[in-house]
Amino acid sequence: MGKSQANGDQSPDVSDSDMMDFLNLDGNGEGLQELIDSIGEITVEPDYDPSNKDGAWKYATIKFGKVTLEEPVFMVENNDLAVQDLKLKPRHARLQKMTYSSRMNVEMTVQVYTLEKSDKAETGKDMHVSRRDIMKETKQVSIGMLPVMVKSSLCWLHKLRESDCQFDSGGYFLIKGTEKVFIAEEQKCLSRIWITDRSCLEASYISVIKREKIYVKLVQSKRNESRKVINISFLGAIMPIWVVFFALGVSSDKEAFDMIDILDCDASVFNIISSTVKESHEECEGFRTPGRARQYVDKLIRKTKFPPEEAFDEYVCKYMFPGVNGIRCKAIFLGYMVKCLLMAYYGNRKCDNKDDFRNKRLDLACQLLRRELRVHVMFAQRRMVKLMQKDLSSDGNLQDLRRYIDASIVTNGLNRAFSTGSWQHPYKSERCSGVVATLRRANPLQMMSDLRKTRQWFAYSGTTGDARYPNPSYWGKLCFLSTPDGEKCGFVKNLAVTAMVSTVVKKPLIDTFVSCGMKKLDDKITLQDISGKDRIFLNGNLLGVCADPGELISRLRSLRRSKQIEPQVEIKRDRHNKEVRVFSDPGRILRPLLVVENLRRITRPKGGLYSFQELMDQNIIELIGAEEEEDIRCAPGIRHLITREKEEGPSDYTHCELDPSFLLGLSCSLIPFANHNNAKRVLMQAEKLSQQAIGYSPLNSRSRFDSLSHQMFYPQRPLFKTVVADCLGKADYNFGRKGDFTPTEYFNGQNAIVSVNVHQGFNQEDSLVLNRASLERGLFRTLHFKSYKAQVENKEITRRLKHKEKLSFGKVQSKKGKVDSLDNEGLPYVGASLQSGDIVIGKVTESGEDLSAKLMHTEKGMVEKVVLSANDDGMNFATVTLRQSRSPCVGDKFASMHGQKGVVGLLDSQENFPFTRQGIVPDIIINPHSFPTRQTPGQLLEAALGKGIALGGKVGYATPFTTPSVDVITEQLHKAGFSRWGGESVLNGHTGERMKSLVFIGPIFYQRLTHMSEDKVKFRNTGPVHPLTRQPVEDKKRFGGVKFGEMERDCLLGHGAAASLHERLFMLSDFSQMHICQACERVANVIMRPEYGGKKVRGPYCLFCRSAERIVRINVPYGAKLLYQELFSMGICLKFQTEVH
Repeated sequence: MGKSQANGDQSPDVSDSDMMDFLNLDGNGEGLQELIDSIGEITVEPDYDPSNKDGAWKYATIKFGKVTLEEPVFMVENNDLAVQDLKLKPRHARLQKMTYSSRMNVEMTVQVYTLEKSDKAETGKDMHVSRRDIMKETKQVSIGMLPVMVKSSLCWLHKLRESDCQFDSGGYFLIKGTEKVFIAEEQKCLSRIWITDRSCLEASYISVIKREKIYVKLVQSKRNESRKVINISFLGAIMPIWVVFFALGVSSDKEAFDMIDILDCDASVFNIISSTVKESHEECEGFRTPGRARQYVDKLIRKTKFPPEEAFDEYVCKYMFPGVNGIRCKAIFLGYMVKCLLMAYYGNRKCDNKDDFRNKRLDLACQLLRRELRVHVMFAQRRMVKLMQKDLSSDGNLQDLRRYIDASIVTNGLNRAFSTGSWQHPYKSERCSGVVATLRRANPLQMMSDLRKTRQWFAYSGTTGDARYPNPSYWGKLCFLSTPDGEKCGFVKNLAVTAMVSTVVKKPLIDTFVSCGMKKLDDKITLQDISGKDRIFLNGNLLGVCADPGELISRLRSLRRSKQIEPQVEIKRDRHNKEVRVFSDPGRILRPLLVVENLRRITRPKGGLYSFQELMDQNIIELIGAEEEEDIRCAPGIRHLITREKEEGPSDYTHCELDPSFLLGLSCSLIPFANHNNAKRVLMQAEKLSQQAIGYSPLNSRSRFDSLSHQMFYPQRPLFKTVVADCLGKADYNFGRKGDFTPTEYFNGQNAIVSVNVHQGFNQEDSLVLNRASLERGLFRTLHFKSYKAQVENKEITRRLKHKEKLSFGKVQSKKGKVDSLDNEGLPYVGASLQSGDIVIGKVTESGEDLSAKLMHTEKGMVEKVVLSANDDGMNFATVTLRQSRSPCVGDKFASMHGQKGVVGLLDSQENFPFTRQGIVPDIIINPHSFPTRQTPGQLLEAALGKGIALGGKVGYATPFTTPSVDVITEQLHKAGFSRWGGESVLNGHTGERMKSLVFIGPIFYQRLTHMSEDKVKFRNTGPVHPLTRQPVEDKKRFGGVKFGEMERDCLLGHGAAASLHERLFMLSDFSQMHICQACERVANVIMRPEYGGKKVRGPYCLFCRSAERIVRINVPYGAKLLYQELFSMGICLKFQTEVH
């Protein structure tokens, strides 16, 4: 296949193309210019001013023109700096916690005028209104800052051909120094007629704009419930469909029936149409009279809650099927909707499945940014109109145009949306969450997986129906294994390895259709030209008809292969419904397939291998969508295709799968022998373990200050290979051996010699026993980085307004901890060793108050780097990163690539381990009981295959679905002189005797996970308690306690450890005492009371009995005492029965 980013690294490319569609400023896409043009001309009318009786009222019109985007630069007042120094690059935004954004400038034209009325007595003519222009001004104004996607066409890294990190493919945004990424959102496809059967059978034409929605429904007649009629809902008015046909210019019932063009139907359909005609006559008598139906429809629409301002022809042209031109063409399209409804009624057409991906589109950066930006632009526009009204009402003229546009509305609004993830809903006026997520950077594989996620939004997950279940249309487009567990199961999905998302096609296609044999739909077309012919649709809009659809389809596909039509255009022929549907809209998932008829043209290139793009250019690979996939015959693989041709001769396959493993997502396809494992284990590795594994850190770690990061000392690539791993990486990939294209950064772990055996009982319940000598040689050793941040304000005005003391970084002798490692500015020296309780960043006020940040208990490390910087919000901040070298210890978590996770139970010396006759000592010993119940024979196959590869075997691939057979693996081991089944005779390290049974041993790729016991350790005797309940607080950062819940209590009860239970839950938790009066059995309070002789005594006293006798003191949890006090405040008094022993 060759090495190409287009195979595995598809998401960044798609995001970049989609972002370019948004940034295109030609006004012919769904981009920024089209958004500004949609605002149209704004008229500002003056406020009513009773004092202005004689003067003319001032009006203004505002029109926005061309939008320009500046390059990301630092906003500085001093312009003496060179242009090179002002470039704002992603690394600057990360270090200074700024938003990587570009200034949006728009050409704004404002015209101020007055309207003067002329009197008939003065002019001798009828009164008319004349317009007198006062001023006209055009100026470039800034409307806000637009966040820039890293490595998009506007980014400096794209323009300068630079890269901060070779593992970084871009596709994310930097908001206040934090990396944010869009999760592609699944939306309902708007470019088709939807047939649904909920309360009634319904054909709907849906749109983002509410007024453009049209519903054609089959309902029971209001006048006679025994008959069914067809009604239409348009602009909020419900009316019989037949009246609307005549309102659109149809002259007879036969013409309307011919427009529906329904053939081979039964008597029930004719009954429905005759009932609809009868209902139309009852609702609007004489509707066949020219103009009568038109008046009736207009009258109904005018009575709605929000009637349109335009005349009949204008609002029909604007709101009824806006993608279809001409009144007659709209009537023909309406007839097609009725035909779809009637075909569904008598069972000749299925209702549409909303979970099928042919009926879905993915909203990427272009659509999501446009959706949110429009809200803030419209808000800024309303504010601008109010300010202008105020100035127009006064005697003065308009001020500088930049005063009226508040750029902070758009800037702050977008930053807020990115930071919170709360995004504008596509149809409603509400907000939806989860659109934006923080990009995770535990390893490059986790970052790439985050860039390739999709989500399906539901307000309430209880009404989702079958949305969680995999749909057959996911085949090759979405991974049917990778999905999180819990409430998001089935809603958050991952793109398959080769899946790509279509973007905006700019080249018009109508003329191409006409040249291929389509008869274009216009007002002059006759019904004889339509009848019985296939209808041609482009993105759901009816374009024309064709008498020979087979020829049209073949010519269009040949044009697509010759690159005269975009490769991402989807062409579908529906023989059953006699339709040809062509889609060029963005958001469709496409997948590449081999074209069988062109496979014989492949010749081996001089360079050795083809890239993905070269195969696309030679028409060896073709992009196929969800609808077109139904028209092809696809072979499951090259082997099947060749075998079939040898046995049966030439096959009728049109396409062939690239590789079966390409059906999986990125994380799943890297798992060796994944098809041999239980799906739950594959899911666990793909969604959790692989993304927690420690491996490669970003290559720009010197300019990054992540809160928490890890790096492995000696990361390795596994012994096995997979086809997907060979296809990943960029064209200029230069890591690893020459001629070996497997990128190492997607595998995060090391090859360890693993023995399946018991070892002194320390590897029970998934525990591992590790070889201490291997760890001392550097096995699984990692670096742990943690950053500490502190900030102070650098604006004098801000402090003066808030009456705050000046706070700055500095060193002062502190009672909190040691300051020996700090310099005079309060920052530690690089290389200094800090221990628990030391001050890490010193902060002091003018009065000398110490506000320094110190290390909590269990935190320590060496100072790796220190940065003092400032951002554009008036804040100085310091960041200190501590480095800690960590070797595995008891309690650390490890996992293989097959979901076999476990923690370290024992670190044992090498001399205690079993060893083979070659002197091979295992690094890890795992328990044999972990295989039968987990059903992961893939791990055993990986060990056997890896053993053969290490011994020089030629079979090296473990690609899912095309793995070598057990016979091939065992034969490879046998030829190398080892047991076929991987077992070896070993000597006991303790006794030196040979073990009676063979022990399975071999190399397995193991991953060290981020869950380490040093981070989890949590201990305390006594410490902070909650002020209300007086029980220990919960948070580890607050030196809280470990939660001891009901199940832990049950364990101690089962063991009969009553004293331990009493100590944990009472003595060390909320021990308290109460005084009880034995006479009345109520609580006695401790008060200060006078005695005879004027002496005051403090002690327990029963206010009910008025006595201090017979009072005993009992030990109770403070929670019980608090409950008594709360009940007493409600008028409920408890009694306590006590016994004195």
